Amino acid sequence: MSSLAQRGPSEEAQEMHADAERLRTLVRGCVTAGIARQALLLRLSRLPEDLKRPHHLRLARSALDPLSFADRARMFRLPNDDVVMVWRGDAPEALRTSLDTVLHLFADTGERVPEPDALLHALRLPEDAGTLLQAVEESLLPLEDVDPGKAAPVGIAPTDPLDPPALAALEAALVQADVARFMRRRQIAERLPEGRFRLLWEKRALSVAEIAATLVPDRAIRAEPWLFRRLTRTLDRRMLALLAAPQELRDAGPFGLNLNVASILSPEFLRFDNALPLVLRGQVVIDLLLADVVADPAAFMFARDFARGRGYLLLLRGVTADLLDAFPLRRIGLDLLQLRFSPELARLDAGRMLPDADHVVLSRADTGTALAWGRRHGINLYQGLAAVPTGPRG
Repeated sequence: MSSLAQRGPSEEAQEMHADAERLRTLVRGCVTAGIARQALLLRLSRLPEDLKRPHHLRLARSALDPLSFADRARMFRLPNDDVVMVWRGDAPEALRTSLDTVLHLFADTGERVPEPDALLHALRLPEDAGTLLQAVEESLLPLEDVDPGKAAPVGIAPTDPLDPPALAALEAALVQADVARFMRRRQIAERLPEGRFRLLWEKRALSVAEIAATLVPDRAIRAEPWLFRRLTRTLDRRMLALLAAPQELRDAGPFGLNLNVASILSPEFLRFDNALPLVLRGQVVIDLLLADVVADPAAFMFARDFARGRGYLLLLRGVTADLLDAFPLRRIGLDLLQLRFSPELARLDAGRMLPDADHVVLSRADTGTALAWGRRHGINLYQGLAAVPTGPRG
């Protein structure tokens, strides 16, 4: 009998809490030092109760055994029964074997089991640190304390909203911080007629979740929308200053940036624009958030005309399924529309073609369900795929 099996419930619970703390420390260390790791998050907490008996959980955890042979592999059992395996380097065969084994275990349980993309999450560190840190926090909440109206459980420090003094301190820290380690890239790929994909551009962004987890771990930075918007403008300026450095753009290919409307009119954007090599003119996509666009239509139209006059392509993100008809791209003068795949979006009438489908980017396209839905609706641009080979932009 294993030493773990000999332990009482309280000892096992203590070990799981210790695992949660160790995982949190590892994730933050990866963010701070820019250390690359792969991870697999198995959300056993989302199984129905009759499938969470001890033998079910043991079988599910054993499905990750192939990954235990990967370089520097470590398994973390969280207090809510979720399991995380972290390792260094690529282990595609072991990962595929583990994924297939987990899905096979629950293949005959019908619709009671969550969709695979809700049960299993293949992640990368430091890019997906926010997802893992959130999983850790959720695992530490007892079931009776999940209701947000209830007090935080004993032993877990309450998370305070970002306030003006905390925001000022964070902005001062960002001036001194090496924000390059928080830059993350997401690929935008085009589906070719033969079914392959080619890279069109990379979206570059500073990870707000990782910055918060590193610099203000005790603050809920999105709790106060106006202060959060102020923070994103600060991050825009840091990102633009970083990209204006000659070495950042010397060998760059086509890329995209998430920016506030106000940031397009800032001195930092003008310096970035002056530093942009001629070869990248017409190859940079600026992503604008719908809420920011409608907050000040006059500023948006001015920024839109300025950016388009300088050769930038403009993408609108944050549009939900029920707003598709309200924001036709041509009428508002934008080039691309980003939709996030979700169950709500999937419930759209399959016979209804999306407006300007050739100009739609489908994000969270990391499942067969999302890709099949996009193909059915004539979408050829996707964000969230695994790495694809770089090809010339068409």
